[in-house]
Amino acid sequence: MRKPESLVYGVEDLPPQRVALLSALQQVAFLSALLGVPGIAVANLGLDDTQFLNLAATTLFCGGVVLILQGLGRFGVGAGLFYPLQCTTAAIPAMVYASSAGLTLAENFTMVAVVGVSQIAFSFVIFRLRGIFTVEVAGLAVFLIGVGLGQQGIILILEPPEGNETALLNFAISGLTLATLIILHVYVQSSLRLFTNLIGLGVGLAVSVIAGQLDPHDVRIFAEASLVDFPHPPLFGWAFNAGAIIPFALTGFVFALTSMGVQTIAQRNNDRDWKAPDLVSIGRGIRAEGVMHLLAATLNALPMVASGGAVALAAASGCTARRLAFWTGGLLIAFSFMPKVIGFWLLLPDSVTGALFLFLATFTTVNGIQLVASRVLDARKVLAIGMGFVTAIAYEPLHRILEGQASQVRLITFSAFAVSILVTVVLISLFRIGARRKMVRRFPAGGARHHDVANFIEAEGARWGARVDVVHRGAHVTWQAMDLLARGFVDPDRPEIEVTTRYNDIVFDIMLRYDGKAPPLARRPPTAEELLEDPDRVDQLTGYLLSQLSPDLRIQNTNGTWEIHFRLPT
Repeated sequence: MRKPESLVYGVEDLPPQRVALLSALQQVAFLSALLGVPGIAVANLGLDDTQFLNLAATTLFCGGVVLILQGLGRFGVGAGLFYPLQCTTAAIPAMVYASSAGLTLAENFTMVAVVGVSQIAFSFVIFRLRGIFTVEVAGLAVFLIGVGLGQQGIILILEPPEGNETALLNFAISGLTLATLIILHVYVQSSLRLFTNLIGLGVGLAVSVIAGQLDPHDVRIFAEASLVDFPHPPLFGWAFNAGAIIPFALTGFVFALTSMGVQTIAQRNNDRDWKAPDLVSIGRGIRAEGVMHLLAATLNALPMVASGGAVALAAASGCTARRLAFWTGGLLIAFSFMPKVIGFWLLLPDSVTGALFLFLATFTTVNGIQLVASRVLDARKVLAIGMGFVTAIAYEPLHRILEGQASQVRLITFSAFAVSILVTVVLISLFRIGARRKMVRRFPAGGARHHDVANFIEAEGARWGARVDVVHRGAHVTWQAMDLLARGFVDPDRPEIEVTTRYNDIVFDIMLRYDGKAPPLARRPPTAEELLEDPDRVDQLTGYLLSQLSPDLRIQNTNGTWEIHFRLPT
């Protein structure tokens, strides 16, 4: 794993304590800015201000615990990466649906345990389903996370607080905050770039205070909150209701898919040579989230989802060190016992938070597009991924139409992300039926044309969704090998080369079979003097190039037939 040049402190680096503390503070500022989500729960579930602060406290506590688990990465739990969890509006529809179905607050929050069980179960099967949960699906998930973050930011900017008639002033504050973030990220090359987001939030908050744009309700909560308080969980009690299993289990599945996308971003941000998601590590990360949701059900906290925004924030600031998980997790746990601090973070105006969301969304959406474009797509993948994109775009009118005709579909249509990923996963699963994972074609030795060989390899790579560079390298190494064999190594009585391709979602295999003699697959190139003395040494040079193009190269004779096997990791 090589650290990208854009990072100052990579995953295994040890940032100075001052840098780690300030980086953790800006992460806490971002994550606490999302405490407006418990505010939505207050409005939908009928909670008062005291219950809101207690709910925010238990939620922050669980967020701190899971961050530490992720940083440790021990005993099969935790990804060993810095990626926080955040409150999300994706959890609210399931809870509101359950409440509308007659569930009490105790039943509502206890059922969060079903989210955890669903995630833990998914974490053990994700590697076996690697043919379905491909890089393209991860890319779509990352893109949708970024789009959702950007949409949330635009809504916060364009919808000023109720009773606020100074919309232009809110737009100006958002513009100033966004301009500060862009200038620090693009034009500043000093260590200040590490704290771009914290500085941007500080500038936005200061201007909002001067302009008198703070929400009076949030100011009152801050003024009345005690400095230190310890909630007494469970906040609402414990009660189980089997009728709510389906919506909460589906929420857990959606959260697991979101985690796959966010962890893919985190892995890619930390490795310059990143090629494909590490599904084993992703499974451990999802498992840690499942354990956290079991704790959340015990304490009565809101469910949370992997934060694409926080991961993008870490990458944008240049510090993705795993140690940052312990600093941020510790601060979240400490602040969960300080209602006054929780109230302070709530003072951030929506216009400032919206500008930060919009800024971070740009990185996430582009990451998603790059992930999808990194694979060769055939007609099946184009349809599956394209349907996911179209469903996400058409979600709002589709959502209203479906719910108007059949309210039962709310179980699966309460989230644009859920519906889009579900459509893509189902289509990919269906398209795998009858799709051959092995293809054989015969070419005449010495008579094959380069574009015929390249088209065959590229068509197979596209059908399987292999990486673009791997497919091109496979086409190149196959043609070079066939060109070498045509120089007198194939039996003239059987002048044919059989090319077999096979793909197992991890390795792209190419095997050449022919009758004749073995080519010189040398481990060293001939010297210039050797080439001048013996022109036949050019075969040795070609053999050496083949071994370099495919380090995992094997040659053997089976029942008089030579087999040259190239294994290209994807």
